[in-house]
Amino acid sequence: MLKIVKIALYAFIAIFCLTSLLALAGLGYLWFNPEANARADLPYLGSLVSASILEVIAVVIMLAKKGFRYLPHVENHKTEAVTLLFMKDFVTSGSTVQIVSSRLSWIRNSQELMDAVKKKAKEGASVEVITPKPVEDDIRNDLQQAGISFFVTNEGTAPEARFTLVNGNRSGAERLAIARGSHPDHEVTIFDNHSGPQIIGMAKDIIRKSKEKANAEQVG
Repeated sequence: MLKIVKIALYAFIAIFCLTSLLALAGLGYLWFNPEANARADLPYLGSLVSASILEVIAVVIMLAKKGFRYLPHVENHKTEAVTLLFMKDFVTSGSTVQIVSSRLSWIRNSQELMDAVKKKAKEGASVEVITPKPVEDDIRNDLQQAGISFFVTNEGTAPEARFTLVNGNRSGAERLAIARGSHPDHEVTIFDNHSGPQIIGMAKDIIRKSKEKANAEQVG
């Protein structure tokens, strides 16, 4: 696909250069030949100039559309209620959900989000929560009964990266939401397979290594 895009881009550039050269040659002819008449001698000069301008616009639009596909979507949340509503919609949008958090305490602030996560697990989706320390009993017990798995890494410091990955089991369909900051300057960046395949790959590695560490700690 990328090869086809490059060929199309090079074709656009070649056509633009050829059209521009013809238009410039015509304008030069009129400039240096006072007796020349644009309509009589160069009847297509106006069309060439117009085509050159339209080609520039077309290339800019094409590159802009192509470039925007590779930009992540960013949301700024002023209140916790907005963030919890976003999380409810995000976790219910995939077939699997993996949450990396410091304590998961925020989930108790929205019963709708709590119910949505439990419903997701009861419907057969894989829902996993990874934290450095055990989640508080009033949260963990309720979620575990719904089929949600917890992994505790027993790390001394809370993870700096707080993120949620959905569709982690479907290559190319993954979506990753990374949060930073606190309200009213809470920012969530959403990556997909176009805007951040490398970031998603690193998130998968973090999840895999965290689960391995949690399992090793449990066995030990």
